[in-house]
Formats: sequence, structure tokens, C-alpha cells
Amino acid sequence: MQNGYTELKTYRYERKFVALEFSRLAAESVIKQNQAFFVSVFHPRKVNNIYFDTPGLDCYFDNLFGNGNRWKARIRWYGKVFGTAISPVLEFKIKKGFVGTKKSFRLPEFEINKDNFDASILKNIFGKAELPKEIRERLSNLQPVLLNSYMRSYYSSLNKKFRVTVDDELEYYSLRSTWNHFPQLYREALKTVVELKYDLEWDSEAEKITNQFPFRLDKNSKFVAGMSHFRSGVPE
Repeated sequence: MQNGYTELKTYRYERKFVALEFSRLAAESVIKQNQAFFVSVFHPRKVNNIYFDTPGLDCYFDNLFGNGNRWKARIRWYGKVFGTAISPVLEFKIKKGFVGTKKSFRLPEFEINKDNFDASILKNIFGKAELPKEIRERLSNLQPVLLNSYMRSYYSSLNKKFRVTVDDELEYYSLRSTWNHFPQLYREALKTVVELKYDLEWDSEAEKITNQFPFRLDKNSKFVAGMSHFRSGVPE
């Protein structure tokens, strides 16, 4: 993880667990007691994402119904939600069956004004970035639909084959292409999400770790959770 950001070159497993009856501290305590000897490898911090979708919400429905080959696009940055988005990264997350990867592209910093924010600001940022032609073409068919944030802590196994992240304080804002002033905040209270991440070659060893988790295995897409809450007529 360089400068706190992980870039992927290959596919990996990302196993998600929901710990509804566990606080962050309780979940982290369980993780530290695992036989894989997980230790903290980065300071806890706020993660922020702006998600994009097609006008027909193709990404949302593909993720909702778990289509085997699916993707989603987002801008990720760390720190404050509003104000300057420092060191933002455009990500295309690609899922094939149970494994996934992502393509990442650095973006210039930009401002998120809580009183007035729209897609033209993002379009301007994309215009300044060094993006491949095919990425620009894909972005031309997408629009911002959701802003979310959460606190995340990071752990690595002693042998460095496995990583675990722990997320809580999940918050969501609906986004439109035109004027946004973020009047509605949706919080998923008392919910902690644990994610185990590892390369394909270590899958046979992963069960030894997950068998010691008292958490419920769940696909738990934050993108789907936020979209389902804000979009009327969109199923849970």
C-alpha cells in the first residue's frame, strides 16, 4: 500500500462480512485474536467516494442482482468529505465471479462545495486528467449518482498474504448531475463491515481465517445500500 492507496494489477478475492452486533472495537478485537495474527498497518481514516452510473442505472442493477461480470466507477479520496478532495483517484472496479480487480487513474484536486456541486465540476477535472481515450469515452456515458463516506481501519496478517479492513460510520448523500446542496444524509447506524482481501493463490488458506470470524458473510455493497435508500421505485 503506497501512500495509503492500494493499486491492483491482478484479480483478488474480497470477502465481505457484516458485523451488526459488533462495534468497531469489538470487531477489531476479534480480528486481532485470529490465528493469522493480524496487526494494524495504517492509521484509521475517513474514506469518501463519488459513484457514477448510466442514465438507466445499469451498474446499480448489475450489482444488485449479482451479475457475474459487472463493474462500477467511482472517485475516491481520503479525509474531509466537503472542501478540497486531496489526491483523488478515479477507479473502475471490475468483478468476474468471486474475484475482482480495479483500474486506477490519478485526478487533479477539486472542491466539493456543500451548497452547490454538480457534474460540470467533475467533467472539468476529467478534462484536466491524463486519461486514456477509452476511459474518457466510458465517462461520457456516466453521471454522478451517490456520495458516501465511512471510517476505515487496516490490518495485515503476519505473513502478509491477507488484508482486512473494518468500516463503520457509514454515511450517504444522493447526487444528481445538476445542482446539489446535500440536504439529506442517510446513516447506517450500528453497522460494521469487515472485508478480507487476498490474492487468488491463497484461497485454500482463507477458510482457516474466516472460520474464526463470528460475522455474517454478505455481499454488502455500499453502493447498492445507498442507491436503494435514495432512489424511489428502486428495490432494496
